[in-house]
Amino acid sequence: METNKGGRDLPPQHLSTGLLLGLALLSAAAPLSIDMYLPAFPFIVEDLGTTQAMVQLTLSGFMFGLAVGQLIIGPISDALGRKGLLVGGAVFALAASVVAALAPTIEILILCRLLQGLGSGACVVLARAVIPDLVAGKRAAKAFALLMTVQGLAPVAAPVVGGLLVEPIEWRGIFWVLAGVNVAQLLVALFVVRESLTQERRTDPSVRGVLGNYLYVLKKPAFRGYTVSFAFGFATMFCYISASSFVIQTQMDMSVQTFTLVFAANALGMVGANMLNARLVERFDPHVILRTGQMLLIAVSALLLITVTFTISPWVVFPLLFLAVSQIGILMGNSTALGTGEVRERAGSGSAVMGFVQFALGAAVSPLMGVGDNAALTMAIGMVVCAVFSFGGSWYAGRHRTMVAE
Repeated sequence: METNKGGRDLPPQHLSTGLLLGLALLSAAAPLSIDMYLPAFPFIVEDLGTTQAMVQLTLSGFMFGLAVGQLIIGPISDALGRKGLLVGGAVFALAASVVAALAPTIEILILCRLLQGLGSGACVVLARAVIPDLVAGKRAAKAFALLMTVQGLAPVAAPVVGGLLVEPIEWRGIFWVLAGVNVAQLLVALFVVRESLTQERRTDPSVRGVLGNYLYVLKKPAFRGYTVSFAFGFATMFCYISASSFVIQTQMDMSVQTFTLVFAANALGMVGANMLNARLVERFDPHVILRTGQMLLIAVSALLLITVTFTISPWVVFPLLFLAVSQIGILMGNSTALGTGEVRERAGSGSAVMGFVQFALGAAVSPLMGVGDNAALTMAIGMVVCAVFSFGGSWYAGRHRTMVAE
C-alpha cells in the first residue's frame, strides 16, 4: 500500500487495462499529429504554392498550441473535472483536422494546426491527470510505464505510415487519417473514460482558484525536482532527435532508409525499457529505478561523447545511442509518476506544468543542436548536459519527497 510520510494510507483504486489503452491513445495525439505528416512537407509546398519555411510554421504552430493547451486545460480540469474537458479537446482536435484536410491556403493550414495542437494538448494533459486521480506510488509508476510503452509505438509507426500514404492519398489524405484517429479518441473520451475527479476533490473554479492551483504545485519542492528530471530527460531525447539525421545521413553518409531503421530501433528500445520498468516497479522503489536509469544514461552519454571525439563509427555509436535512448523511457515514466504523485490533489495542474516545461525545453534545445560543424559532438555534449540536469532534479526531489511506496 502507498502512504505519505505522515502515515496516511492512500485508498486503493482501479485502473483497468482497457482504460489504460484508451489513455494511451489519447496521449498519442501529439506524436501522431507531429510525425505522420512530416514526409508530406514537399507536397504541401507544391500544392499550396508556398515555401518550406511556411510549411515549417505548421509544425511550430502545432507545438505552440500543444504547450499552451496543456497549460490552460490542466488547472481548469482540477476545478471542473476531467471528462467534459477531455471530450471537448477531442472534438476540437477533430474539427481542426477536418478543416486542415480542406485548407485552401497555407495560412489556414497553420491556423488549423495551432487549433489542433490546443485540442491535442487537452487530451495529453488530461490523460496524464486521470492516472494519479485513480492510483498512486508503485501502481501509478507501473501505469505510466505501460502508458508510455503503448504511446512510444506512435513515433515509430507514424513516419512509416505517413511515408507509405503520402503518394497514394496525398497530404490531405493524411489529415483525413488523423481525423479518423481523432474520432477514435472522441469515442474513448465518451465511452471509456469516466470522470475520475470526484466533486469533493475539485478546487475553486474562479480565475483566482485556477491560478492558485499553479501556485500550489509550484510550492512543492519535490514536484519541482521531478519536473526538472522529466523535462531534461525529454530534452536529452530531443538532442538525439534533432541531430540524429545529420549525424547518420551527413556525417556517416548513410541513406534515409538506414536512418529510419536506426530511429525505429532506438524507439523500440525505449518501448522495451518501459516494459521492463513496468515489472521493476513491482519490486523496487520507482525513485531508486529512476536514479539508476539516470546514472546509466549519464555514463553512456559520456562514453558517447568520448567516442565521437575520435570516431563516428556506426559499430560503436549506434549501440551507445540505443542504450542511451532506452534509458529515457524509464526516466520519463518514473519522473511523471513521482511528480504527479506529489500533487495528486492538483494532478491536472501538475501534469500541465510538466507538459509545458517539457515542450518548451525541447523547443529551446532543438536549435542548439545546429551549433558547430560536428553534429555528433554537439549531440553528445547536449545529451550529457541534459542528463546531468535531469539527475540533479531527481536528487533534489529525493531530498524533499513526501510520497513513498511500500
